[in-house]
Amino acid sequence: MMEAQLGVLTCDKCGRPMKRDEEVIVIADGYIRGPKCKGLITFWGNNVRYASHLDCWDGIAEDTDC
Repeated sequence: MMEAQLGVLTCDKCGRPMKRDEEVIVIADGYIRGPKCKGLITFWGNNVRYASHLDCWDGIAEDTDC
């Protein structure tokens, strides 16, 4: 399970608000950290690059930071 807090709560594709319990796609950058154990990866990141509703996802994430 990964927990992320989004500063902007709208879909990057359609612009509609994202609501509780909706399925979403999140692209984040960070580092793999933590102990080396099977099946468990600790991800440290502080930057969500892209977030959209699962139904809006078309396989392309447009980087709006450029």
